[in-house]
Amino acid sequence: MPVKERNPWFVVVASILTFFIYALYWFYSTSKELIELTKSKSSAVLWLIGLFIPFVNLYVIWKYCEAAAKISEGRRDTVLLFIVWIIFVPLAMFWIQSDINKYAK
Repeated sequence: MPVKERNPWFVVVASILTFFIYALYWFYSTSKELIELTKSKSSAVLWLIGLFIPFVNLYVIWKYCEAAAKISEGRRDTVLLFIVWIIFVPLAMFWIQSDINKYAK
């Protein structure tokens, strides 16, 4: 599956305008891409479901941020991404999408 290039500003604005419904679609889509790029044995569907389960969601977000940090080639730190995701998710989404775009063809 090829990595899809998305405008990071569109991701943030569309997420806010749709009350984060688009963000769920974006999370699922980018989870599949991150899993493929990192050659992980995870499942994007399980990650998406895990977002709705208390405490499991923190683990899912950690694993997601870990994968995003891995593909950033040292530009992002897992802990920083995780903290930013918890405090201000639009910024984390912008950073992660910007890093994923570097793999788009």
